[in-house]
Amino acid sequence: MELNVWTSTELKASEWNEASRQWTVTLTRAKDGVKEDRTFHPKHIVLATGHSGEPNIPSNIQGLDSFKGDRLTHSAYFDGPKKNGEGKKAVVVGSCNSAHDIARDYHDHGYATTMVQRSSTYIVTCQTLIEVAMAGLYSEDGIHPVEDADVINFSLPNPVAKRQQLGATAAMTQKDGKLLQDLSAAGFAIDSGPDRSGLWIKYLSRGGGYYIDVGCSQLIADKKIAVKQGQEVAAVEPHGLVFGDGSKLQADEIVFATGYQNMRESARKFFGDGLADRVGDVWGFDDEGETRTIWRRSGHPGFWFFGGNLALCRFYSRLLALQIKAVEAGLMKV
Repeated sequence: MELNVWTSTELKASEWNEASRQWTVTLTRAKDGVKEDRTFHPKHIVLATGHSGEPNIPSNIQGLDSFKGDRLTHSAYFDGPKKNGEGKKAVVVGSCNSAHDIARDYHDHGYATTMVQRSSTYIVTCQTLIEVAMAGLYSEDGIHPVEDADVINFSLPNPVAKRQQLGATAAMTQKDGKLLQDLSAAGFAIDSGPDRSGLWIKYLSRGGGYYIDVGCSQLIADKKIAVKQGQEVAAVEPHGLVFGDGSKLQADEIVFATGYQNMRESARKFFGDGLADRVGDVWGFDDEGETRTIWRRSGHPGFWFFGGNLALCRFYSRLLALQIKAVEAGLMKV
């Protein structure tokens, strides 16, 4: 691809000059075992570390340091269960994609596994998503070239896309009806997304709150993975969790699959409070129904946020590049 990519490189310092409208950026690069500092003066920086920020562990939980079990961690740092978990108890706090993947991993390694579901989750099976939501657009038969499918998919204003998703969501709910009924019977709370608009709008509005099922849902429906539903974690004890209703759950391992902070906090980590306080929150919808701050002007000149799934990045990378070109050509102000 002829891209100038540096690996083993860290951002050491950065400063924006309002007068010259450019950055001073110092990078520390490891090359052949030797570290060296290099300084650059770009006019633009794109933060492309993913639209999620730093790992989020709810700050109201007491006793996080008191746990005496084998492991307490966030899903971002989870590196897999032990090979033989027979006789061990694992608790996964959270009920979206990461939580389901980790819970299934624990179950497959012999752990007695419980998922803590604090609110509700949108569930759709992977096959149903392909057959209903993507049918006629992204498909193996190649009806539309990928580039054309991207334009069709992403050129709709979000409020129009939300309206369009109502029918698809209803069809997917009907197709997955038996599984969804069995999940409800097992004590797992399901929803239909914002105003019954399903997966896509839930993803764009909050970046989570759903699970694309690749097998774990059936384990929950069959009660092979237990569910603790509707209670917040109040405290961590040496050998388990205490919930808001006073109930307790023993655990040898606890994983908080509780999502991530706003990408704005990643900007704060790398570029400081001055920049982070100047830009807006990333992701979700603004007053006009457009996605906030990402792929567009951030609120700080010369600084851009970029992320999303593969399809979004494939489409919006071109639009972001065009905006930077427009700024340099004097056609657009930041």
